[in-house]
Amino acid sequence: MLDTPKHDSQPRHAALQGAPIRAMRAEGARVAVELADGRSARFSTRWLRLACECQECGDTASGKRWLTPADVGKAIHAESFDVSTPGQVTTIWQDGHVSHYDAAFLAGHAGGSGPVRFQPQLWHSDLTARLGRFAFDAVVADDETLFQSLRALRDHGIAMLTGVPAETEATARVAGRYGPIRETSYGKVFDLISRPDARVAGETARAQIPHTDEPFRYSPPGFIFFHAIRTGAGSGGTSLMVDGFHVAELMRTRTPELFELLTRHGVTFHREHEGEVFFSAEAHVISLDAAGAVTGIRYNDRCLAPQWAPLERIDGLIEALAELTRLICDPQNQFRHQLQPGEVLVFDNQRVLHGRSAFDPTLAVRHLRSCNIDRDGVHSAFRTLARRFAPAEAEVVLYLQRAPTSPLWGGRSAGSGEGPGADPARTGFLAPAKRGRGGREAVGEGAARRSSIPSELR
Repeated sequence: MLDTPKHDSQPRHAALQGAPIRAMRAEGARVAVELADGRSARFSTRWLRLACECQECGDTASGKRWLTPADVGKAIHAESFDVSTPGQVTTIWQDGHVSHYDAAFLAGHAGGSGPVRFQPQLWHSDLTARLGRFAFDAVVADDETLFQSLRALRDHGIAMLTGVPAETEATARVAGRYGPIRETSYGKVFDLISRPDARVAGETARAQIPHTDEPFRYSPPGFIFFHAIRTGAGSGGTSLMVDGFHVAELMRTRTPELFELLTRHGVTFHREHEGEVFFSAEAHVISLDAAGAVTGIRYNDRCLAPQWAPLERIDGLIEALAELTRLICDPQNQFRHQLQPGEVLVFDNQRVLHGRSAFDPTLAVRHLRSCNIDRDGVHSAFRTLARRFAPAEAEVVLYLQRAPTSPLWGGRSAGSGEGPGADPARTGFLAPAKRGRGGREAVGEGAARRSSIPSELR
């Protein structure tokens, strides 16, 4: 496991060091900035004061921070700026406090466009040629190989490890390189073995539609490790992997009204083992960030509870879930791979859906070992190593989370024209259906054109 040290000696905005600051001047609530490349910008004076991380103000990265937003009033004023020292800006404030800023840090904030946001590389059945494969020995022993595998997980949400010994300790050892292993109801590292008295679907020999694991939890698992111990190659049990981000974008393009439903309507998932556990969570199937980019998928058809919605909207919600299921089951959207003993599939459970074809349990026993790591732990490991191997990638925003609207059915507060009691045509949940040829609703027409779920997954 890796922790996240602070590297004061490592420039955090190296890409911007070629544009030093030429001058700064106070303009009331704003600070005017002139860059050597001719650009100009303005900062909030309060923002600039809060950006100070001297010993007195404290360091936000470590959490040893002593200056609060309430300490910086509206009347804050800078008395002077000194840009004569290369790479540094010194500011003296009205109360005599002295702040020293990295010039590249300030230049990086010029214009207020915010940090660079990561753009995932989408895939479908074409993943075979792009799937990152990494040897167990190298991942365990070499930080740079580990970083390359983390980069593959960032880009595609999935990677493969090879040559992993069958011992439980090997599963935990390699997974622990990516972050702390998460304890679940099944333990930290647990076995999935086909058996006649199966407790969960993963222990049966039946086909499974691609899904995300444990959507009934408030915080589902982040990254999942599937370590193949015995697979019965040739008897079925082919792994089916789907890029949920790709499928979501297909929905956004083809059926935007159904995509909108899954981003704004709460869907309930549950799991109960009588007398032991009873999980239930309501969440959006498709999560978006503040800019509307897809940041997460939560879907498992086997865990869908009976849904609630107003009568005039429930069929729309069911059709949205049906359309997502059809796209997930479309072979064109699936990467298929027959796991071999010693292989480990690592994937982002909040992006990549996984399933499998049926297999004959009389011909072979299918034995996988699995464990989970939280998403932020894996991303922390990536950023930590990026400081060493790819500094420009260390502070790229991977996923900017947006809190769900409240209530989950409604979107906005009462009086906004949206919510449970609002006009359906104005809410954006179920806009009036587009009409296809002959006056038919486009949603129904599109459904008629699409193929049904393949028989091997029924």
